[in-house]
Amino acid sequence: MPRQAALKAARTLEPAPSEEEAERVTLRLREKGTQKVHEYEGWAWKDSAPEVDEADDDFWLNDLDDITKANVSKQGIEYIDDE
Repeated sequence: MPRQAALKAARTLEPAPSEEEAERVTLRLREKGTQKVHEYEGWAWKDSAPEVDEADDDFWLNDLDDITKANVSKQGIEYIDDE
């Protein structure tokens, strides 16, 4: 699942205040067991935490004011030559 791995990597980037201000970074991920390198453009930003029902007091999002969101855009696949 290369896209999910790219999203996970993008969430580790320094988040910008908004999606429009986010710096875009190239992420290159090699697919396990193959000679493919997936290239993505990724970015992360801060967003407000979703509203949580007060009845769910032990829900972990209750303690958060904001969360980090991320997005990626696939740029292509590179094949590694086995020489």
